[in-house]
Amino acid sequence: MMIEKNIEAIAAAAAPEGTPKRSLSVRTKGLLVFSALIAYALVIALFVFHEKRLLLAEFEQIEKSLETNSLLNQADSAAFHTVMAVFANLDAPDREAGMQRIRMHLQSLRARHDEVKARIPALDISLDAVGAALDSATGDPSKARMNNLIVELVKTKNEYTNLAEQSQRARERMSEQYRVQVDSVTMTALFLAMMGLALLGVCIGLFFKQLTEDLRNLQARALDIVNGYRGAPLPVRRHDEVGQLMEAVNGMASALDKREKELLLERQKYFHQEKMAAIGALAAGVAHEIGNPIAAISGIAQDMALRRDEGLGICSAKDVCVQCRPELILEQAQRLSAITREISDFASPQPAEPQFVDLNAQLRSTSSLIRYDKRMRRVDLRLDLDTQLPAIYGVADQLTQLIMNLLINAMDALEPVMDRPPTIIVSTRVEGGRVCMTVEDNGPGMEKEVLAQAFDAFFTTKPAGKGTGLGLSLCYSIMKRHEGAIEIDSTPGAGTRVQAFFPIKEIS
Repeated sequence: MMIEKNIEAIAAAAAPEGTPKRSLSVRTKGLLVFSALIAYALVIALFVFHEKRLLLAEFEQIEKSLETNSLLNQADSAAFHTVMAVFANLDAPDREAGMQRIRMHLQSLRARHDEVKARIPALDISLDAVGAALDSATGDPSKARMNNLIVELVKTKNEYTNLAEQSQRARERMSEQYRVQVDSVTMTALFLAMMGLALLGVCIGLFFKQLTEDLRNLQARALDIVNGYRGAPLPVRRHDEVGQLMEAVNGMASALDKREKELLLERQKYFHQEKMAAIGALAAGVAHEIGNPIAAISGIAQDMALRRDEGLGICSAKDVCVQCRPELILEQAQRLSAITREISDFASPQPAEPQFVDLNAQLRSTSSLIRYDKRMRRVDLRLDLDTQLPAIYGVADQLTQLIMNLLINAMDALEPVMDRPPTIIVSTRVEGGRVCMTVEDNGPGMEKEVLAQAFDAFFTTKPAGKGTGLGLSLCYSIMKRHEGAIEIDSTPGAGTRVQAFFPIKEIS
């Protein structure tokens, strides 16, 4: 539980501030897919309802055609019965009764004709000729006029027969078209449904395939992070909870890498301080041990000079001591004594708590000691210190470490310089209410890409074995602890200038 809380805290700290929340969550995507499915189903339903309405209209047309055909058949049958009635009563002994029966059949024909006319207003069949022939036969029921009535009735029957056949063929065509349309609508609806299901299946398959791959990548990256991997982040191509989880894992890896580097940097600082303390103790012991022989040599040289000058002892013979020059021994002994004093001053224990420090004195002592580095033999180290510089509030040992790192970096930068005298200028001044310390060299300078990463921990352009990439990072950390700032201005081919700014505090 504690590990999970720590991971959550690291992930929360690693998440950039102001990062907008993803709007398309997995639930939202599911709702969108469900909404699209509903919309697709509604489209299919609208299509089916539309086609159903068209099919119903066609079905109604078929029913009307069937009714019309039935009426035409009834009219045709009525015409046929009327013709048969005329034939049956053509030679009837009672002409009046026969004509009465013919009129009854003709009346039934007229009724059927009116029904057809009401259904088909544009019907061009007329019973006027039949009526005229009937009137003529009623006035003179001769055989010729009765035959004329039969002819008119047969014409009318043929017209109804033709119309009935045309109506039958039209109805058959509409029925066939209706069956084709029903099949088409059924197949189209089935195809749309199957296509929708297939599309939905493909989308779901691709979604879960990608989700599975992303989760596997997340699992692998989490195991890699546990095993110490701090490489490139996972590419985030999702905009849902899984994408947020990827960003959290990337942020966690970045935060862990940053904290590990900070921890390693602190360890390096601690090791450096321990090493400096050990070197200081060793240097103090060595200076103490060689101090006595130097003092003895100095005393002997002084005694030899005194005896030579006064002509005492063996040196009374001037010709014997004419080549004796004890002052040279005394001069070199005094130089050795000065070096041991500088080492003793540099290695003397410094307070670990902040206090007011003379920055110029720190620069002089550190510069004086670093002159003994063999790399400084060809470098012109100049000090341009403001004599009115106020004291700064800080830790002397850390300031010494800052100055030494900057000078070592400047020395390393000047190693390849052959076309001009290598020079380092160290200066101090008050600028903008702050104490400014500048270390400037006329080395090859840095490109913009290198300058942008100069303060990054473990970034170095030096070959393996000559640098760890912690020097400027330590300087940056020291300046932050002293509530100051450090800036680098570098021009390729001209040199580099490092400025450290310290706040001025009043001595209480």
